[in-house]
Amino acid sequence: MTSFIISVVAYLIAAFYIKRWLDEIGIPKTMVRGLVIFVLAAVVSYGVAYVVDLVIA
Repeated sequence: MTSFIISVVAYLIAAFYIKRWLDEIGIPKTMVRGLVIFVLAAVVSYGVAYVVDLVIA
């Protein structure tokens, strides 16, 4: 349960910073941009959950 909560927080933080980064470099808001944000934030979230599982177990 701990890894789930931490990974959700990591997803939200990653999505926020990825959106800001894409805004700064001038990528227009399209469906592809939304998909890129989702995929990259999900990868970060899975990575954080994996690390938390390694540390706790």
